Amino acid sequence: MNIALINSIGKNKWGGGEKWMIMAAIGLKSLGHNVVVVSRKGSKLSAKAREENLDIKEIGANSDFDVVAGLQFCSFFRKFRPDVIIGCQNKDWRVAAVALKLAGSKAKVFSRQGLQLLKNHWWYKWTVKLFCDGIITNTNTIKKEYESFLPVDKDFIKVIFNGVEKGSDHLEKFDYSAYIPDDVSNPVIILSTGRLAHQKGFKFLIEAAEKIIKEHPNVYFFLAGRGKLETSLKHQIDRLGITKHFVLLGFVENVPSLLSSADIFVLTSLYEGMPNSILEAMSQGLPVVSTKVNGVVELIENGVNGFTISAGDVDEIYKSLNELVADKSKRLDFGQKAKAFVESGFSVDRMVRDLDEVLKSN
Repeated sequence: MNIALINSIGKNKWGGGEKWMIMAAIGLKSLGHNVVVVSRKGSKLSAKAREENLDIKEIGANSDFDVVAGLQFCSFFRKFRPDVIIGCQNKDWRVAAVALKLAGSKAKVFSRQGLQLLKNHWWYKWTVKLFCDGIITNTNTIKKEYESFLPVDKDFIKVIFNGVEKGSDHLEKFDYSAYIPDDVSNPVIILSTGRLAHQKGFKFLIEAAEKIIKEHPNVYFFLAGRGKLETSLKHQIDRLGITKHFVLLGFVENVPSLLSSADIFVLTSLYEGMPNSILEAMSQGLPVVSTKVNGVVELIENGVNGFTISAGDVDEIYKSLNELVADKSKRLDFGQKAKAFVESGFSVDRMVRDLDEVLKSN
């Protein structure tokens, strides 16, 4: 099949949806499909696709009514003759669906919903019914929510869990010691990753970190990522006097190396889909503390392979992290169970096979 994966994410943005798109493109290509990644010109997504030797087409939609992008899509579709397109943002599949009709194509249109992007509003309902042949999401939570208001059949929404590469004991390990004084014994490394944006709730993590550091001066927090809130988060860290214990690493390409040297992973997001960051942490055998949002509750069994907490609740973040900091045996137990759970059903191969089956069956 000719498959176009479309994502008009901003030039400098990179997250779970973009990572999924690259993994899906590589996997579908390996199964013999002709795959093109369609993304904004000069974007990180385009650059990553090139690195992976994937075919790319640089088009970016700016809205549901982007006429220029629509005409570019139309021209591309006439040449590429897709059998299937998968749009990763609502504007992608809407604009592309109209372009397909103008190009005289009968290609199937799928909306990939890694986050809950559709709302209980007539515009969303109408465009899904008119332009979309199916929705692919990564959590049963989102599927259930969509089924409560979208005018679609039960089989219209397919759940395909995100895949993650199997953790390895032979990864290059990140050297955290450069940030920790030599006289600190038994340091505990708490790691978080993600865009420095409101969605990720990092300000709540920093508040909780202050309390933990006061009780456990051997604890060090590391946050990998960039974003609009970088300056304000730095100011918050400075104001609380924890600069030496809370390090902003910036963008780190090799996240597995960070995970392989950490002791605990924490996610404080206000909303998520099926977080790749948690899957990656669990695959490396790390205990996870995370807000109980959407797909998180399908990954973490509270008190068994990690802790789930309420979004924005500083006390819950503090108590859960503090319990793991104080109990190494619990950290190891949670981590082993987390790794076993992910390895049992969240491989990249399984994700690609499930996706291939959905695309072929429609």
